[in-house]
Amino acid sequence: MKLIFVVAQPLEPLVEALVERTCELAASVPHVEAARLVKRNVAPSGHIVLAQHWRARTRLPTLLQPHVEDGLQDWRLTLERDPGDRRVRWRAESAAVQVPGRCHGTLEFAPALGGRGTRIELTCEVPTARPALRTIFGAMIERHWRALAAAAAADVATSARAPVR
Repeated sequence: MKLIFVVAQPLEPLVEALVERTCELAASVPHVEAARLVKRNVAPSGHIVLAQHWRARTRLPTLLQPHVEDGLQDWRLTLERDPGDRRVRWRAESAAVQVPGRCHGTLEFAPALGGRGTRIELTCEVPTARPALRTIFGAMIERHWRALAAAAAADVATSARAPVR
């Protein structure tokens, strides 16, 4: 899956928000209940690896709740970025046995709107042989990254308007 969208905020602060403040942005994303940083590693080369735990907000009917595996709402998101690179590699792994494999992909950033915006190219691989599941997970991943990018854009806009002390 490949998707391109544009966010009306400059590249560097937007990438910084999406990589370093992703868990903070979760509070602005309606389908996320919680997110927390599990581990942050920075290699001597500056290569950053962030491991995060996310929990989806769901509203399951009471009748279905006994049939849903614990952990289905939980996933681990790993982000990797080299210093100065405009590409972020990501992996998402479900905590549930019902969800096979892991999704992975990249976010590539480029200036847009004459430098006032950022073009984001999302690529995603969903490792399942079932086309219907690939479509469902692809739509969920697209919604997730679009919502995070919108939250990051709002965060950058608010930071830009904040008075300097």
